[in-house]
Parts: sequence; C-alpha cells; structure tokens
Amino acid sequence: MLFADWKQHFETGNKGVIGKNIAALKRFTQKARDFLARPNHSSQRIISKVLSAASQRMGNPKAYGHPAHLTMEISSACQLRCPLCPIGNDSLTRKPQSMSMETYKTVVDNIGDYLYHINLNGMGEPTLNKHIEEMIVYAKKKDIYVDLYTNFQLQDQKMIEGLITSKLDAVLIAVDGATKESYEHYRVGGEFEVILENIRFLVEARKRLQSKTPEINIQFINFDYNHSELTQMKELVRSLGADNLYVKRPFLFWGSDDKEKDHNYIPKQEENNLSLYQADDSGDVSWVGTQKKMCELLWSSAVVLADGSISPCCFDYDGKVVFGNVNETPFRKIWNNSKYQRFRRQNKKDWKSIPLCHDDFEGGCPNMFMQPEDWLIKFN
Repeated sequence: MLFADWKQHFETGNKGVIGKNIAALKRFTQKARDFLARPNHSSQRIISKVLSAASQRMGNPKAYGHPAHLTMEISSACQLRCPLCPIGNDSLTRKPQSMSMETYKTVVDNIGDYLYHINLNGMGEPTLNKHIEEMIVYAKKKDIYVDLYTNFQLQDQKMIEGLITSKLDAVLIAVDGATKESYEHYRVGGEFEVILENIRFLVEARKRLQSKTPEINIQFINFDYNHSELTQMKELVRSLGADNLYVKRPFLFWGSDDKEKDHNYIPKQEENNLSLYQADDSGDVSWVGTQKKMCELLWSSAVVLADGSISPCCFDYDGKVVFGNVNETPFRKIWNNSKYQRFRRQNKKDWKSIPLCHDDFEGGCPNMFMQPEDWLIKFN
C-alpha cells in the first residue's frame, strides 16, 4: 500500500471513529437534557438513578438503585389479531387476564417513590382493564409520569374522558395506515372509522376540559406495504388535531409458523432507510444496528406481568423468565435476589447464551442492538 493510500485509509478510519463518537456524545447530551427537564425529580429518585447507573457502568450484578422505569402489564388480553404480535398469531401461551388493583397498588406502594415513569402496557390492550383510570390516579398521587400505548378501539366515550381527568400524561395510538384498507390489513379486527372517531373525541374532550394532557401521539408502523403512505399519514394526523406522529420500525418475534409471510412485512432496506433489518441471500435477517456488550435496562427498568410476576424484559412476551411475584414477595426484595443478579451477570458475560436475549427474536433481542428511540421516530 502506497503512503497516499495509507494516509487515505487512516483518515477514512478516523472519520468513522470520530463520527461514531460524535453521535454517541450527541445522544448522551440529549439524554442528559431530557433527564434534567423532567418535572418529577426528587432526592430519592435522583440518588436511586445515579446508583443504578453506577452499578450498570461497573457491571455489578447488584443494582444499588431502584428501577426508574416500570412496565405494568395491566392487561394481557387484546381484542385484535395483528399478524406479527404473539397474541395475534396465537404463539402466546399465557392466559389473558387483567392485573388486579391490589397487585398494582402493592407495586406502587413499594417502589413508587423511586419511579419516574410507569408504562401501562405489556402484550395486551390496557383499556380492557376496568381499573385503568383508578390506576393512573394512584400513580399520579406519587408524581409518577404515566403513559400507555393503545389500539383505541374503545366503545366507551366516558373512558376516553377518564383518561383525561385521571391526568394521564401521554397516549400513543396505533393508526398503522392512512386508509381503511391499509389500517385493517394489519390491525385485524379493528375498525378504521372507530379509531378516527375516538381520536377526534379525545382531542375535542381535552380542549373542552381545558387540560394540557394527555399528549396525543399517533403511531404508524412502517411496513413494506404501507411505507408510501407516510406523507398521507402526516396530513391525517394534522387533520385529526393530534400532537405528534411517530413512525415505528417493526421487529420480528419468533413464534409465527410462516417466516416468509412475516418477512414480507419488513421494508426492503434499499427502498426504505427506516428498516431495522437487513437480509442475506438465504432470506435470513439481522439487525442493522451495532451489537451491545450488555443490556443496560437490567439495572434501570423491569416488567410486572398481569399476574404479578416480575420479568426483566418488556420483550419476554410469554413470561419465560421470572424472578418472583409481587403478590408473594415485595418488589424491592425481588429486584436484587439471586436469580436477578445471576441474570445480570450472565447477560454481561455472554448475552447470546441466554435464550430470552438471543432466541425470541430474529436477529436477537432489539435491546441488544439499538436504543428505544431508534425504533420509534418522531416524524412531524
């Protein structure tokens, strides 16, 4: 290799490294800004957050802080049958149920003072839980940010108003198509007219009740068959009076028996740079993102399934890995028990040896290749 070639090779390599470092610095800076901008800081939460971050940085299997974020699966049932969802393709083996108010209160009472955020989702539709408004109110008494993701196929306008009066902070509504045909192609069992009517009512009720919340966000999953509708989607969101449009980049659970059909939903990389997957000549797919060394979420968040079981991951759709049940043991004791610490230790050592992290998704768990903001992109 000539000197000029070496020089070009060195400069090109350096540019790549510098570019990655700059991107990482920007991401860190934005996260720091977002953290400082949170309105629900307290000394307990800040100290806990710092301790959790330090534990993760050191790779200590014991998390000295408490989780800042909690996913509370208040329902594991759903009335729709979306093809890529474990409920929709019948690969979910857990029984459908709603979380009891007693279970919910037990968790909030035990660690609510340390929580910044509760998401009321899991595998199911949260509005199917009759206690949803009471649950939101209970968390808000501890100044916890509460949001949820919904198919919004509600037949009850009183519940829609209840989401406002209970002080829900934000809602993400799944409108995965700009037309009736496109929407109902994936949201099997859903009605396009119903979801649009409910969004209009939510926007009108929020204005009538003179409330600033919830923030009304619309989700559009970027599939191969609908990605040409993005401009049309932006116009639809604007006409509905919603606040934001978020484009979600789909991922593939294992479980469906029709792998080829599942792959047809994924946008082709050369046609759409929003795809998270790349395919080889054999048709197998892998993530576009860079592989991580360990999952940092194991030190900062957890999932409470509908029956009260504690799982480390929001993608453990069948509850295969549980470390205890809050109806039997307080959450804080489960958070650092021997099973939880053993899981953190193994994830740090070799996450690919853990079936939950490696085998439940094509290409491995999304959390091992990207940040949460990578698959949900604001697109106003």
